[in-house]
Amino acid sequence: MRIGPPLLAVGAACAGLFALFVPTWNLPVPGTQVGPNGPSLVQWAPTDSPLFQTHNGPPPAIPPLVEDNRPAKEAYKNVTVLTDVNAGEFMRLQYAITSWVAPQQGCNFCHAGADFASDEKPTKEAARLMLRMVRHLNADWKEHVGTAGVTCWSCHRGQPVPAEIWFTRPPHPQGAHMDKPENWNEAGDSVRQFFPNAGYELYLLQETPGLAQSYTALPNEQVADQVVVKRLYEYMMQMSAGIGVNCTYCHNSRAFYDWGQSLPARWTGYSGIQMTRDIDRNFLLPLAVQMPQIRETADDPHTIVLPERMRGQQEGNGFVDCATCHYGLPKPADYAHDLLQAFPGLIGQPRQDADAGGAVGTRTSPGDRP
Repeated sequence: MRIGPPLLAVGAACAGLFALFVPTWNLPVPGTQVGPNGPSLVQWAPTDSPLFQTHNGPPPAIPPLVEDNRPAKEAYKNVTVLTDVNAGEFMRLQYAITSWVAPQQGCNFCHAGADFASDEKPTKEAARLMLRMVRHLNADWKEHVGTAGVTCWSCHRGQPVPAEIWFTRPPHPQGAHMDKPENWNEAGDSVRQFFPNAGYELYLLQETPGLAQSYTALPNEQVADQVVVKRLYEYMMQMSAGIGVNCTYCHNSRAFYDWGQSLPARWTGYSGIQMTRDIDRNFLLPLAVQMPQIRETADDPHTIVLPERMRGQQEGNGFVDCATCHYGLPKPADYAHDLLQAFPGLIGQPRQDADAGGAVGTRTSPGDRP
């Protein structure tokens, strides 16, 4: 019996299966060249991810409910934040905030029945803090949010607690000298779920310099500790996934450290990191003291935000990262601009750094930039 033809047939079948299933890296992937030839500065088109399912648009802006030009603080009792809007605009904004944050719970999510002046519920004070934050971001962080700005909808998308937040976790137990496993979530189906949140803690809650690439062949003071460098890589990968881009959206991959060879988007990203630090440190840390969060559901009340494998012991409150507003898109949806124009009461008065003890809006030196 001749075995050549059967072997040839088997080989051809194997080659066909290999060509069909294995070398998917050879398939054309749409991309845009964002820099000169040579450095391979190509931004690949983002792919749809099942992680982000909250791209639905906001409710349309409602017209004024009542014509009342009196200052809100004179028409209503116990107004402490929106003191610079009139009573008619105040009520229209109240209804809008309800539709953006708590459409199922309604007004009673923050208010105690018909007594709207009451401060009985802690959610009311939390809402005040968030209003101060939104007005501060629109006034003092224009270098990142631009004229589009942010509203409550930007993060909440119709639910009391945003879907994309992160929690600090207890330190991972260390094993023997040669057995020190990382706190990786090996069951995660995305880079954001696989890596631990230690990078978020270092770069969004602490003043950790983003020094990772040395300018010289030998180590020097320009680079940080090895563990911190690893956390910076994890954080950058999580950040890229959160806004749906790859490294060359901001960096020249042959010289990550060199701002002169970077793209303009790097400054936008840097200001976004600083803004996120501002939010986490100056607003969400105080909120954790006032009202610990409980987050179980996303837009659909029957959809679990955190998969079962991602739950477990959590410490304190949730914090924001880039994905909290971007939801996997390089630029948040254009409707934000329309909402901010419709509700100018969400734009506060610019304030100096000293107003928040030097913490709000502060910048680190260029050498500290991630």
